Amino acid sequence: MKHLSYKYYPTALIILGAIVIWCFFQFWYPYHFFFQEQNQIFLWSWDYISTYTDKPGGLANLIGDFLTQFYYYLFAGSTILTVCLLIIAGLLYQSLIHFKVSKIVALALTLFVMGFVAVCHFSTSYRLPSTISIMGWLLLLWTVSMIRSKILKLSILCCGLLPCYLLFGSPQVKNLQMPDMILEKDFAVDCEYHFGHYDKVIQMVESQQRWTDQMIFFYNLAQAQRGQLPDHLLKFTPTQLGTFYKIGPETPMLIIRNMNELYWALGDMTFTERAAMMTNVFSHNNRNVRMMQRLAECNFVSGDSLAAEKYLRILDKTLVYDRWADNVRKNGKTIYQQKMQMVSRHDTISITDNAHQLMMQLLNANPNNTIALDYILCSTLILKDITNFKRDYDRYCIDTNNPRLKTLYQEALCIWLAGTDAPQQEWEKYIKRGDVFQRFQQYNLQRGNPNFKDTYWYYFDKIKAPEI
Repeated sequence: MKHLSYKYYPTALIILGAIVIWCFFQFWYPYHFFFQEQNQIFLWSWDYISTYTDKPGGLANLIGDFLTQFYYYLFAGSTILTVCLLIIAGLLYQSLIHFKVSKIVALALTLFVMGFVAVCHFSTSYRLPSTISIMGWLLLLWTVSMIRSKILKLSILCCGLLPCYLLFGSPQVKNLQMPDMILEKDFAVDCEYHFGHYDKVIQMVESQQRWTDQMIFFYNLAQAQRGQLPDHLLKFTPTQLGTFYKIGPETPMLIIRNMNELYWALGDMTFTERAAMMTNVFSHNNRNVRMMQRLAECNFVSGDSLAAEKYLRILDKTLVYDRWADNVRKNGKTIYQQKMQMVSRHDTISITDNAHQLMMQLLNANPNNTIALDYILCSTLILKDITNFKRDYDRYCIDTNNPRLKTLYQEALCIWLAGTDAPQQEWEKYIKRGDVFQRFQQYNLQRGNPNFKDTYWYYFDKIKAPEI
């Protein structure tokens, strides 16, 4: 019994370590896998696969990128990584044993290497091909260790170095880092929003103790999709709408990756396409399958069927998104019916990425674009620009006989009416909520009182507006 325990305890410890790694990446770090999967594209065609022969490490890159595409599926990322680590552990442990290293030392080195490679995967820039590269070199080491003749060992080692380098290259070396749980949460809200799980995005953000700009950005987008952006705009201060960003050389990468979601939600297909192209440029090897989807979508919605088909044909050559592409061809008009109604059909030339002007163009073309309406009104309110808020509210709510009676807007109108000493008939024209008017009178008796922190009046008096 003791002999069996001594024989199998290394295997048991290695498997236990693999289970711990799998559980961590699956339950605490899964969205890093989704991010890596989306920031590449693997095409099942000889023309594409042949590009992997252009530089050393082609086989490692080919296998790694091929497997990375399956990170899209639940449980796949952590499982693929764990299997790779088990192969590394098996090759290394057996090699050390063949070289007459003691079991304890061999086990310690094996567990260390397993853990080291797992820690490398905490960084999104450390990709699976590097782990495949390590496997390739360990395979050479294991092959050499199996040979008893020292001369033959040396001969095979020397003969195998060049082919191994050409096939597997050299593993990527990165500075080790702790798991970035804040970035993981950023990826989580990004992915869940992309999948259309708006309620989950809202629940995830509201349950956090600390919020990043990206979390709040997607929180507001999710609320806008439900038509409730004005109701929750002031829940987090400072808030992030994304309408004040301009894409340029100093724009943070996370912002560049997110802007296409804002323009898509607003209904501006031209700037959606531009933002998606920018994201592609800054992705790994300038390839991003999620942006390929978005480019196909925005061209389909805008009516450019030839451009849409170009991207759909690319996605046809993937193993994960081919059915998605086929579904867009067959049912796209139904899927994107509402989005097509939001698009401006007028010929316009935009020489700026000023979101306010873009939203005005969209609303002039379609006054029923509620998302664009809420974003244009909320953007001016965040800046405390009551004059332009009133102008836009008149233009897109009063003049269209479609007043949007949200508490936030009623509170802002109270400020404008009070500031301009408006007559009674103006108050009656704009303020339709008696409870808002009564609370405004109460606030004026105790301005700045924290009991009114949920109101726009408190924000207007106490919170600093963002600088643009």
